Amino acid sequence: MVKMRYSLLKNYLSKEEAPKIRKELIKLALPAMGENVLQMLFGMADTAFLGHYSWKAMSGVGLSNQIFWVVQVVLIAASMGVTVTVANALGAGNRRALRTLAWNGIFLALFTGLLLTALTMFSDGLLNIFPNLEDEIRDAAKEYLKIILSGSMGFSIMAVFSAMLRGLSDTRTPMIVTGVTNLLNIFLDYAMIFGKFGFPMWGVRGAAIATVLSRFVGSAILTFVIFKKEEFQLKRGYVFPTWSVQKEILRVGFPTAIENFVFSTGVLLFANVLLMAGAEAYAGHRIGINVESLSFMPAFGISVAITTLAGRYNGMGNRDHVLGVIRQGWILSLLFQVTVGVIIFLFPEPLIRIFTSDPQIVEIAKLPVKIIGLFQFFLATEFTMNGALRGTGNTLPPMIITFISIWAVRLPVAYVMVKYFDLGLLGAWIGMISDIVFRSTLKLAFFLSGKWEKRAALTRERVKELG
Repeated sequence: MVKMRYSLLKNYLSKEEAPKIRKELIKLALPAMGENVLQMLFGMADTAFLGHYSWKAMSGVGLSNQIFWVVQVVLIAASMGVTVTVANALGAGNRRALRTLAWNGIFLALFTGLLLTALTMFSDGLLNIFPNLEDEIRDAAKEYLKIILSGSMGFSIMAVFSAMLRGLSDTRTPMIVTGVTNLLNIFLDYAMIFGKFGFPMWGVRGAAIATVLSRFVGSAILTFVIFKKEEFQLKRGYVFPTWSVQKEILRVGFPTAIENFVFSTGVLLFANVLLMAGAEAYAGHRIGINVESLSFMPAFGISVAITTLAGRYNGMGNRDHVLGVIRQGWILSLLFQVTVGVIIFLFPEPLIRIFTSDPQIVEIAKLPVKIIGLFQFFLATEFTMNGALRGTGNTLPPMIITFISIWAVRLPVAYVMVKYFDLGLLGAWIGMISDIVFRSTLKLAFFLSGKWEKRAALTRERVKELG
């Protein structure tokens, strides 16, 4: 049995410090929640509009988005690595490191954008992971994926530049920029999918073009903001990117990227398990996933705030404040998520009808939506642990835990339940919920064991040497 060194029930802060930390967490978390809600709406706007256009088109776009999340591994590595290293450098008061990290972050944003754009020529082959798709769903997925990949530069710049700002504890600016670009995306979606305001009725193509154009607008705004930030001192002149700095950014961020890759790959195979239960079951699942994504927005925002604050206090070498941030973040996350879970469980249909009006799909989607409402405690705990471990540079353990959980729990349980027990969508979601419970429990146990401290100290020392 692993000995527990820490406890989320113990208060590591004084009575005066705890309220200040809660206030700072909320201040950082609320814009991060807003930003992520708006980021999700980029894809959800496409899904919602296309759900009323054609549920098969909606399913195809959902599959394309899953593939896109799989292939953006380097982008996730750059984004997470930049946030953590910038936060630690800020805590350590290392201004030279901040400037060096900023220029290297810009380079990585451009490099990953070009890399993802180059995948456009392989977009048709990427869909071969779904061998049993209906022609109409496959055609929609193919058209959407090709356009989205061709516009990857805008997405890459938005992701990395927003991550740089979050490292500076600025979560408000990314939220505002994402809000502006999302409003543009919603307008263009409606206009281009249905042929309104003089635009042609392009359907799936219109949804993809609207998303790409909106992201390029967002990237232009964030570029302007980044160059005005005094902490980065970019106007003082160009700093040539070096492999040693990029290696440190990627060392911190790459395990998170692999974790996302493993998770996203598992989700793709999970989709094939669902397709065994029928295309309608998959459509219901996609709506359930969209509702789930909305449901964990509070936990996600608090996780971002924990990463930023834990990184800053780790850079200062203040362990008690790191622990205090994590405990207060967990309590806030639980309060938000349990409330959200009750609402979702009691009132699933209004949420489902955001994405479709098809009576059959509405009925199918009620099951996964109600299930996710019951397990918000575990989602809150996992997001808290993600923020805690990432902020201190411990990105490898979550990757290993996710790999084990996806391949040893979610996929085999779902497959057996669908294939041999004929439970359809319910069977698949039993596998998914088992995975969530297993993952959150293991991450919590690792944190409480105190084994994260060694990597936290190493991250702190390496950031001091940058610049």
